[in-house]
Amino acid sequence: MKSLPQCRRPLIDIRGSVRNSLSWAGRFCLLLLLCGLYCPRLLAQAPNAAAQAKPAAPAGKNAPQWKLQYFYDELGVELHLVGLAFPSVTRGIAVGAVVDHTGSHKPKFSALVTNDAGAHWTLVPLQDAPRSIFFLDEANGWMVGRDAIWYTQEAGRSWKRVSYQIHPQKKLGEEGVVLRVAFVDPLHGFAVGLRKSVYETKDGGKTWVAMAEAAVPSSNPAYSAYTQVAFTKDGRGMIVGGYTPPRRDGRREDGDLEEALERKQVPTLTLELETRDGGEHWRSETAPLLGVLTHLSLNGAHGLGAFGYADSFAWPSEVFHFDLKTGKSASVFKQKDRRVTDVLVDDEGNGFLAAVEPAGRLASSPIPGKVRMLHSANLQDWEEMRVNYKAVARNVMLAGPDREHLWAATDTGMILHWDGAAAAK
Repeated sequence: MKSLPQCRRPLIDIRGSVRNSLSWAGRFCLLLLLCGLYCPRLLAQAPNAAAQAKPAAPAGKNAPQWKLQYFYDELGVELHLVGLAFPSVTRGIAVGAVVDHTGSHKPKFSALVTNDAGAHWTLVPLQDAPRSIFFLDEANGWMVGRDAIWYTQEAGRSWKRVSYQIHPQKKLGEEGVVLRVAFVDPLHGFAVGLRKSVYETKDGGKTWVAMAEAAVPSSNPAYSAYTQVAFTKDGRGMIVGGYTPPRRDGRREDGDLEEALERKQVPTLTLELETRDGGEHWRSETAPLLGVLTHLSLNGAHGLGAFGYADSFAWPSEVFHFDLKTGKSASVFKQKDRRVTDVLVDDEGNGFLAAVEPAGRLASSPIPGKVRMLHSANLQDWEEMRVNYKAVARNVMLAGPDREHLWAATDTGMILHWDGAAAAK
C-alpha cells in the first residue's frame, strides 16, 4: 500500500476486507488491478525516479565489476544460451545452441560446463533442444528439452533421458507442453507449461501425474500457460502463469515499430498456485493484472518477481518484492531504460537484477543492448553494478549459490562473473 500513495482511500478498506481470504499473491494482483481502476494516470504516466537505481561507483583500476569470463566469439557463428545454473561455487552449467550462419544454419544443441568456477569452460553436445534447466545440487539436475526431460548426476557433462515430453492431446506433431521443472528433493518435483499444465512426479521425473488444481481456472487452455515455478527451502512454493487471449484490435504482435508503440497494455488473467508444505497441498487463485510475470525468485522470507509490459507502456518492466511471511508486496524497481530479464534473491536477503538497456525505441528490440546489473541489500534501494563494456544481450540469466559467487549468461554467448569476495576487500 505504501508503494502506491496516490490511490484513493477506499482501496485501503477493500484490501483490508479481503486480507483473510486471499493469498499474498492474490492481494498483490487485486492491489494492482484496483490501482489501475482508481489511478489510471499512475499506471500510464507516473514518474519512475523513486524506483530508479543509483549509478555505479566511479571506476578505478581495481574496482569490482562483472567480468567477461567466457565469450563464444567465432565469425558467422553464434551461441544462444537459454538456461544457466550454478549449484555450487565451482560447478556451473549453461545450455543453448550453436548456430552457424555461414553453413547449414542447423543448430547444434550444446551445454557449456565448468568445474573450476569458470576458469575453463567446455562445450558438451546435447541430444535435445533445451528449454530450461534446474539443479537441486551438484548431483541432481534436470533439463527440459523439446522432446524429453533429462537428468544428470555429473553437473551437466552427461545426460540421461528420464521421460519423454508430455503431449496431453496426443495429436501428431503436437508440441510438448512442459517448459520448466522444479524439485523439492531428488524424487519430488513439478513440471509447468503450456495448455494450463502442471504435473507432479515422485520418482525423479520418470512418471508425471496431472495436478487437478491447475485446471481450476476457467480460462481457455489454448491461450493459458504456467510459466514460472519456485520453492523456498522451508517448503513455500509458487506456480504462476497467465491467460492471454488473441488481440481483438486486429494488430499483429510482430507489427512494425509504430504499431508496437501504439499497442496498448491490456490486463491479462494471472493464474497462481501457492503451497506452504512443499507441494503436498495447493491453493489456486486468479486475478486480472497488467503485464506478465516473466521471472520469479524465492528464498527464505523474500521473493522477487519481474513483470514485463508492452512497448507502449511507461516502462518495459517492473520488479516487485514479496514478503512471504506477511503476505505484503510492493513495487521496488522500474526504470524506462532498464528491461529486467532475471531476478535473484540470496540466502541473506540480498537482491540482484539482470537487465538490458534497450538499443532503440522498442524495449523488445531484437538488437542486443548493453547488459546492466543491479544490487540491493534491502530489496528496496538499488545500485548499479559495474559491467564489462563488451557485454551486450537481448536476454540475461542469473545464477549462483550465494552473493559472493554469482554468474550471468547471455543469449549472445557470454558468461559474466561477479566475485563478491574480491569486491568486499
